[in-house]
Amino acid sequence: MINFNNFRIKYQHSHFLRLFFDALTKFGIRITPYYTFREMIASTTLPDLSDKIENCKISFWGPEEIKAMAKIPGRKLTEEDLLKRLREGHQCLGIKKDSQVIAFNWFNFKELTFKWHRIPLNKKEVFLFDAYTLPGYRGKGFAPFLRECSYRELKKIGMTKAFSYTDYFNTPAVKFKLKLNAEKEKLSLYIVFFNKWPFHFIMKDYQK
Repeated sequence: MINFNNFRIKYQHSHFLRLFFDALTKFGIRITPYYTFREMIASTTLPDLSDKIENCKISFWGPEEIKAMAKIPGRKLTEEDLLKRLREGHQCLGIKKDSQVIAFNWFNFKELTFKWHRIPLNKKEVFLFDAYTLPGYRGKGFAPFLRECSYRELKKIGMTKAFSYTDYFNTPAVKFKLKLNAEKEKLSLYIVFFNKWPFHFIMKDYQK
């Protein structure tokens, strides 16, 4: 049965192009415009979350935390998917309180990846991806706090450039990146036909 209330909410809060692109997926055509951001790795003043991070631990995560991440409702990645990331050299910095996962983000030191599109990174470059805050902790400053912590950790190991991507239609995420003084690098378009033939196009290069 069609849930007309969910459809109404989606229609009210989504760009008409997003709705159109979503409709095309039913015919095997996926179209996704997205921004690539260049983020600043610099010493900054961390937001004051002293009243919220009491008894919280910020650290790089391993297999124990991976098990908890794999159980988060609504996320499609399995425990094996996440462990594979660790085996491939990716790292995950996160915040947790006791055994409760609060927020995390991942680092890829080898390449910037978007679906089938891969761009090799130089020695001192890093790709930040899969940033996630559990719903009950959103809007409380944990995401920018963790991002600033990430910059500090990356600076310690000599990283000088950080990249990330954000869906064109994800306005809150775009605003979040801009508040962190991140710069739009490129606006790209990803198209795939029938899960077989992917294409990428650069629509605008903001660095030129």
